[in-house]
Amino acid sequence: MLKTLADFKCEEFVFEGKEAIVVLPEAKDPLGRWVLKTEYWGAYPDIEIKLLQRGFHVAFLRNDTRFATAEECGRKSRFVRFVAEKYSLSDKCVPVGMSCGGAHAVRFAGLYPDQVSCMFIDAPVLNYFSFPGKIGNNECESVWDNEFVKAYPGIERYKLLSFSEHPICYADVIKEKKIPVIMVYGSEDKCVIYEENGYLLEEALKETGLLKTVKVSLRGHHPHGMIGDNTTIVDFIDVNSKR
Repeated sequence: MLKTLADFKCEEFVFEGKEAIVVLPEAKDPLGRWVLKTEYWGAYPDIEIKLLQRGFHVAFLRNDTRFATAEECGRKSRFVRFVAEKYSLSDKCVPVGMSCGGAHAVRFAGLYPDQVSCMFIDAPVLNYFSFPGKIGNNECESVWDNEFVKAYPGIERYKLLSFSEHPICYADVIKEKKIPVIMVYGSEDKCVIYEENGYLLEEALKETGLLKTVKVSLRGHHPHGMIGDNTTIVDFIDVNSKR
């Protein structure tokens, strides 16, 4: 019978005023490797379940917003140190970020690269001009008005031209620190358009050997992960998290 997250021991607590969760494997990985799910806890958990079965711990810290503010990344950094010490784990985690979780994963890695071994991102939001800044798109307009301007008070669309907090702005750090990344995207994603987001990271990391991209044909923005079998993703994390 296939396992679910509920089949594993889970510890829930509050960290700096935010909901925190740590899921424990049945048998701990000798290297103390672990995953930090950066957003959308419980969504598309197949990768986390497979890694738990390989001995990884899985952790989550609730965000204030979906858009990876510096304050949120700083809290994640302190959370990583706390989890590593409390559970005797590696001081480097594996960020797993889907959609806006990709924004959190990439910016966190850019700000705190020494706390990241490798990362998995799926249909990542990397360019706020594309999402949620796209004009004329009803979903973007709603997210901009109700979420983004609250995450970044005083922001206006024209300011995105010189905005230094797009997640893609941290690509050079990922490149310099040689952080391996596996990135999955759907060929039919009309929400977070790959050519305006993930492709920018692909271009930044070309010829470095750091990035593995997986295009899932006929998939839209959902479901995240590879349809049917996520072994490629799990194996990539297993190999590249040993550094």
